[in-house]
Amino acid sequence: MKGRFAICLCLAATAACAGAEPRAPWSGSRVKGSPEPPPPYVAAPVFETLELSEVLEIVPHDGSVVVLENRGRVWCFENHPRDPGPPFLMADLKVKHPALDHLYGIAFHPRWRENRQVFVTYTVGAKIADGTRLSRFLLDENDPPRLVLESEQVLLTWLSGGHNGAHLQFGPDGMLYISTGDAEAPAPPDLLNTGQDNSDLLSAILRIDVDPTGPALPYRIPPDNPFVGKSGVRPEIWAFGFRNPWKMSFDSRGRLWCGDVGWELWEMIHLVTRGSNHGWSALEGPQPIKLETLSALAPVTAPVAAHPHTEAASITGGYVYEGKKLPALRGACIYGDYETGKIWALWHDGGKVTRHEEIADTPHRIVSFGLLPDGELVYAHWDKTAAFFELVPNPETGRAEEFPRRLNGTGIFQNTAAQTLAPGVYEFDVAEPVWQDGLEARRFIALPGAGAVASTIQRRADGTVQRASTQWPADSVLVKTLINESRPVETQLLHYDGAHWQGYSYAWNEAGTDAELVPAEGAQKQLHGRAHAYPARAECMRCHTPWTGHALAFCPQQLAPGAGADVLRADDALRLGLVNAEFFETSSARLAGADDAPLEDRARAWLHANCAHCHRLHGGGSVAFKANIELELDAMEMLDGAPLRGDFGLPGARIVAPGRPWASTLIARIAQGGPGHMPLIGAREVDTRGLDLLWRWIESLPAPAGREEGDTDFAAALKQALADGTRDSWNKLVNDQPERALVLARLLDADGVLRLAFMESTHHLDAHPNAFIAALFERFMPPEKRRVRLGAAPDSAAILALKGDPARGAALLSPFGALASCLACHRHRDHGISIGPDLTHVGARLTREQLLESLLQPSKTIAPEYRAHSLVTAGGEVRTCFVVNGTDPEVTVKLLTGETLTYAREGIQLTPLPASLMPEGLLQSLSAQEAADLLEYLASRK
Repeated sequence: MKGRFAICLCLAATAACAGAEPRAPWSGSRVKGSPEPPPPYVAAPVFETLELSEVLEIVPHDGSVVVLENRGRVWCFENHPRDPGPPFLMADLKVKHPALDHLYGIAFHPRWRENRQVFVTYTVGAKIADGTRLSRFLLDENDPPRLVLESEQVLLTWLSGGHNGAHLQFGPDGMLYISTGDAEAPAPPDLLNTGQDNSDLLSAILRIDVDPTGPALPYRIPPDNPFVGKSGVRPEIWAFGFRNPWKMSFDSRGRLWCGDVGWELWEMIHLVTRGSNHGWSALEGPQPIKLETLSALAPVTAPVAAHPHTEAASITGGYVYEGKKLPALRGACIYGDYETGKIWALWHDGGKVTRHEEIADTPHRIVSFGLLPDGELVYAHWDKTAAFFELVPNPETGRAEEFPRRLNGTGIFQNTAAQTLAPGVYEFDVAEPVWQDGLEARRFIALPGAGAVASTIQRRADGTVQRASTQWPADSVLVKTLINESRPVETQLLHYDGAHWQGYSYAWNEAGTDAELVPAEGAQKQLHGRAHAYPARAECMRCHTPWTGHALAFCPQQLAPGAGADVLRADDALRLGLVNAEFFETSSARLAGADDAPLEDRARAWLHANCAHCHRLHGGGSVAFKANIELELDAMEMLDGAPLRGDFGLPGARIVAPGRPWASTLIARIAQGGPGHMPLIGAREVDTRGLDLLWRWIESLPAPAGREEGDTDFAAALKQALADGTRDSWNKLVNDQPERALVLARLLDADGVLRLAFMESTHHLDAHPNAFIAALFERFMPPEKRRVRLGAAPDSAAILALKGDPARGAALLSPFGALASCLACHRHRDHGISIGPDLTHVGARLTREQLLESLLQPSKTIAPEYRAHSLVTAGGEVRTCFVVNGTDPEVTVKLLTGETLTYAREGIQLTPLPASLMPEGLLQSLSAQEAADLLEYLASRK
């Protein structure tokens, strides 16, 4: 490997990789537990003797427990958590419906003993108009009973898709409540625009009376449903504005709780009331998404809890606990997250949240909570082999953790300063290293004792892999040290404690003798004029997810093939017993690391290493394309795909425009610096090697039929102009055209002489009014001349401590300044539109602290006169506005165009919006000094 410390070229611990020495056990580990206080509760298994698969629902029934398997089977067993006995098959719906692919919900009629009725929801495929079904079945007279499949009566159907909801609960009023999703894939958001459209049954909670039946419907619409008689609105709707309502429940006070799986930023818990609107897809929690779609039927009700994707990624609604085993949790709504395994407790007094805390951190994919007949709470872990758990008090609560605060105390190194490994710790090599802003990396694996990573394979009849799983020994540690010019900067640990993985960073001291544990929230330091970010612990787990197998480097796809001379490779790992043979069979895909490998293979390897942790199925990337190496090219959803997050003004832009890299937003994202740069997490500098690989690969792809003539004229003209020596007029060469800028940046990367001439010239392209063009060229400036941006988590105290320059702050708000977009809503120095507050005297109203808070958290405090409203006219026209004068009998409003209109109050409907129209993240592309300059200027406007 390149860039290794010279003194560490021959390590005793890794020398065994090249020879025949036996493996040394790692016996000195002190990486155990966690630096965080242990949570108050842990998961304990229940119903362990059951052998069920992919359980999606748990409900109590007649003193027993009923569970649903995803593929159609309904099971019943006794409520004995230690020994439930053999399960009884109540039904296999796939016998009646071979196309059934998901069995979602079951609810027994409150008077089931009398009428023998039970209600079930299931789907029979995706994108079928009546593919999601609510059906009524009868139970036979046996004990326990079976569902009589021939008795099925379909009550309701709706469009099936990625988000189906389909949970069932009988309310205390005897009505049946049914959840529905938006029937779409994760991206783009709400493609059908159904979240706020109530002409169908999607994105809603429905309420029906299943007792009376008539000639028109096999159920009755309760007359007190909120939208009965409303034109164009389905009367079954009780509440709406949900993306994928995943599990709902009633508490003993009759309150309806619901978890709603978010899109890109937030996961929500809602208290649902009659006629309430929960925002999707006008909003995702507090974040505006499609405000123009906002319904006039009801104002948006904010969630009672909204979790950012740093701590939750697929919420599962739960139940208000009213059992006896855990008295401290009585009255709390207990819910969890499928992806992170975290569990929270929330207390609500009917008006506000009075207490909210994380109570457990599990390794489980929490797919459903359930109440047992005795009122105790359990949850199901999603797996081919399902498992059930309850919460119990953590015996470690209050015990002081001894997690090493210094790298020297981990037991990984014999000599920390020299990075000499302890016996049993091995350095390994990868095929395609992830880009780390030019830092070199060394990677190590440490398995306690003689433990091994063990994979198991389930095969189909033809021998192909149907399913694979991998188990790591408890207290396994994966290590990566980042090195800058032969000096260590950061050492990252990924620790498996036997239940879940956690990431930690250690920051090296200037002497290079030891490293100290970085706080949970992360840290930042200057490294040769550039900011080096130590990630927050939660940020580590955004990439190291169950969907990636947690280990991104020590995996079959990445481990360098063959045997190594001084570092471990794939053959060495098997020979030393660090892994079993099946480990390498869990995936047949391999990354191409050799420079002479085919161009497409090398480009795909770079995409996998740098992008596939997010851009894969369930990875959380907001653009749907998938980058993992296992997929065929056509399955990546990127070739000729329409960009969903902006096109940067590139003509004919596509995610990947075959034959036209300058029209590809993939290239545009990777080539720019600043907030628009990808990858989003980790590195902030442009990887010119990776960019070159992708450019040449896209250029080699055959363009689709009908490609426009003259596509390459500007590229050829630009190259010719540079060859002719007309490089003094860089701005003229770009001509304010993003595609020209992209090609010029490419040429500068390839030609060091040209790049030097550009850096020494006066061109101002790095300060171009087009933010994308400026972001392309800022990276060619020396580090000391670049802005150190605030990023997504600015330090308010640090900004307020700086002395600002009001003149520079005023320039930021000019029509060509970095914050020129503010003039779209604010009036300033005879520029802009007067929609939001006029900035002329803003300093007389707000202190510097208040100004900064309003810029960083615009929705936290909204002045009444600037609370945006949705206006619905008598003619049904919907507009977003501010109320200027609300005195009866007339209302004067200001539209977002600045136009002021007056309406008769009786003829309109006004609904306040819960979030500010001012976007979040306005300051993240500024430096701390620029933010201080802005504050100084605004505070002076009195």
